[in-house]
Amino acid sequence: MDKKSGFMYGLNKALENATSKNTIFIEQLPVGVSKFRALIHSTLSENHRSAAFDILFNVTDEVSKRDYIDGVLCAGRFLLSNKFVEECYIFLSICQQKVEQVYGEPVDYALYEEIGNMFYLAGLCNDAIRWYEKLMDLNEAPESRMYFNIGMCYQVMEMHTEAIESYTKSTYADPKFTKSWVNLGYCYIKTGRASKAIQAFQQLPLSAESLLCLGNAHFHNKNYEESIAFYLRSIEFKEDSGTYNNLGLALKKVGLLQDSIYAFCDSLSCKPSSEAVTNLLTLYIELEKKSEAVQIYKTCGHLLSLQDSKILMKVFEEKFPNKRNTIIAGGAQNIFANIIRKNTIIGKRNSIIPRTPSPNKLK
Repeated sequence: MDKKSGFMYGLNKALENATSKNTIFIEQLPVGVSKFRALIHSTLSENHRSAAFDILFNVTDEVSKRDYIDGVLCAGRFLLSNKFVEECYIFLSICQQKVEQVYGEPVDYALYEEIGNMFYLAGLCNDAIRWYEKLMDLNEAPESRMYFNIGMCYQVMEMHTEAIESYTKSTYADPKFTKSWVNLGYCYIKTGRASKAIQAFQQLPLSAESLLCLGNAHFHNKNYEESIAFYLRSIEFKEDSGTYNNLGLALKKVGLLQDSIYAFCDSLSCKPSSEAVTNLLTLYIELEKKSEAVQIYKTCGHLLSLQDSKILMKVFEEKFPNKRNTIIAGGAQNIFANIIRKNTIIGKRNSIIPRTPSPNKLK
């Protein structure tokens, strides 16, 4: 049995098992994709899903190489999202050979990187790292980008020491690759080395983001006055909800409580967030500003998670132990219903909001 036949046999068995358990997952089709990718997606969505792989294995040069690779990646993500990892490896090796046969190119290095990204997005970071390393061994991709991608993989796995090593190599390869400096700094913060984070962030060009990063590093280094100065400078460049929230936390640390309230309110004015609501409510309760706490809860309580609402409710009732507190409790019941419908993400109490490149967007 050749590789292709073996793959189809194994795939059909795996599909049969997954279908019987009703556990097949198919990604949504983005708007504006090629007709070929739409065909692959449509076929994967039907009962005879293996037909999509027949189409890919029998492609001709009437389909552009770019559209073919797009279809291959669509099918690859289908395999990975349904835990057909071994089948995915075999499938990709067959498709690589198909690229050579149909398009006359022995190796498609762009496909290598896309495959690495695909494994990363599927949460298979060790597999992704192997593809990125393979590209570097072949000298077919910039080391700065590959080491950045590898660093992202380690960061997702919370292997911050290894991530630091990869981001450092990325900056050596290209000192102007700013995303590596940003992530390097936050990994230093994660490992308790805020001073090293400051050094990393100082390599960034002057911008609202770089000033925010420096403010966060000084905050974690307990240099609160310095962090306030950097947050204010960042806001001069660009007003941002997260920066105002972090400014509020720093102001609270140095005892400027009214200014802290103003900063949290400015954060909510820019873009309401659960973090700012939690921080402002906590401060109002600590200052025994009952009416203000009730008002902000009624206005912005829908942003809170069920867990945070319960915690704040308990703190409120302990601070103001009387029957009239049922007013805020009654309001919370309706808010809880909204939270359940919206599936609100839990916000961390008193948390600094970092600004790092999204781990779902490798560059």
